[in-house]
Amino acid sequence: MVKELAAASSQVGLRINIKKTKLLANCSSGHTPIKICGEEIEKVDDFVYLGQLISFPRDHMREIRRRIQAGWNAFRKYRHYLTSQKIAMKHKRRLFNMCIVPSILNGAETWALTKAAEARLATTQRQMERRMIGARLIDRISNKRLRGITKIRDLVQAARQRKWRLARKVAMMSQDRWARRLTEWRPRIGKRDVGRPRRRWQDVISKTAGVQWMQAAHCDKQWSRIGEAFIRNECD
Repeated sequence: MVKELAAASSQVGLRINIKKTKLLANCSSGHTPIKICGEEIEKVDDFVYLGQLISFPRDHMREIRRRIQAGWNAFRKYRHYLTSQKIAMKHKRRLFNMCIVPSILNGAETWALTKAAEARLATTQRQMERRMIGARLIDRISNKRLRGITKIRDLVQAARQRKWRLARKVAMMSQDRWARRLTEWRPRIGKRDVGRPRRRWQDVISKTAGVQWMQAAHCDKQWSRIGEAFIRNECD
């Protein structure tokens, strides 16, 4: 298949970059080396693709930590503006929503969020909000009051909303689309590891809208009603 791809690419003047091409396999050993034009493709445990960390098994917590770090990098870039007490909150809020939120939530619609991951996002946002209003942790400002001052969109709710929208988009896809096929795919062999299973992307969707959530997604009113509760975290 790789040779066919390389051959088809060369016909239109394209060439596969061996240095940028990586092999990621869901088995620890025993894989057959893959070569292109006599050069072997490097096997890796993880790599960054389209801004997201891809690995087997998929570790969403590692990716979330990367996104949080990216958010802090963006926050520090504009810290003089965001932490200034001379600038109106509405202007700081707009900058935060335009620059910081996208840095943190890039690819959030694909995350399998756990309670620990959501708590990490919420903690990060509160830390940033305290800096924006010039408050310290010892000032004991409640989370409700803090959010009332900044009026910034909750990161966890924003991540859930993105995921809910993607779920409906997948449900509306035709059967031959890869995203739809992979979501519905079930392995014929193998079994899940002993112990508590890892949370899968659609687990929380199935728990909220039922195992037939793809059918439910075709009803606009029902999907919107369930989605509002899901986004507000009232379904867990």
